[in-house]
Amino acid sequence: MATAVEGVDLNTPPTPELAATLRKALWDNQVLCIRGQSIGPGAYLTAISAFGEPQIRPEIPHVDGFPAVTTLSSEDRDTKGDGKRLVAGATWHSDDSFMARPSALTALYGIVVPDEGGDTQYANMYAAYEALPEDKRRHLDTLQVVHTMKPAREGLGRTRSIDPAILAQRPPSTHPLIRTHPETGRKALYISRNRMDHIVGMDRAEGHRLIDELVEHAIQPQFTYRHKWRQGDIVIWDNRCLMHKANGDYPEGARRFMQRIIVAGEVPV
Repeated sequence: MATAVEGVDLNTPPTPELAATLRKALWDNQVLCIRGQSIGPGAYLTAISAFGEPQIRPEIPHVDGFPAVTTLSSEDRDTKGDGKRLVAGATWHSDDSFMARPSALTALYGIVVPDEGGDTQYANMYAAYEALPEDKRRHLDTLQVVHTMKPAREGLGRTRSIDPAILAQRPPSTHPLIRTHPETGRKALYISRNRMDHIVGMDRAEGHRLIDELVEHAIQPQFTYRHKWRQGDIVIWDNRCLMHKANGDYPEGARRFMQRIIVAGEVPV
């Protein structure tokens, strides 16, 4: 569920042929790592645009002059005032599932990475879905879930505080629990636990128990990949058929600095 490419310099915009090859590698493997990059935000944005339209998220810190290139840093601190490191995405999720058109892809560029820790983990939601019993798959195929920008549950990780004005611009969205990938035609579990407020037609607590059960199923070792970062890695992954999580297990004082680009998606079906 992951592949790495070397010998590509994204300072030069990908040709149509290279872009098609990279997209196919991503559709086939769900996680694509392009190693050995040393590029500025403009070249990074141009390269990722070969995969789709970058999204702008004004509420997230970004590179000056490049609002679509957001930053993740070991210097980020929790808004609770306790001074503890904020590790964005520390619980299993799919990026921006609360949006009516959630992100299709995420690209993360490792500019500074710690010598140990700070890995990113991925869960293959195609494989997790396909491993379920047929009667379970049929039942899940009928379910719809309401996703919200405001975290749906307490205790599932630290998040930045959200401006009420931003929340007002992001009303809840309802998506199928099982979605069909527009490029591959394959079905996958679509889960972002902390954004899933409730399953339509189901008691809220009962729905959360089902979601937790599916998460535990999906993160079994046979469905997961753990990416050990090298400086200069650009990792692109497909939110439509993966969950992922960041690990904040690197030592205090170690630096980790990433630039992220989100690629716009479509309405899940």
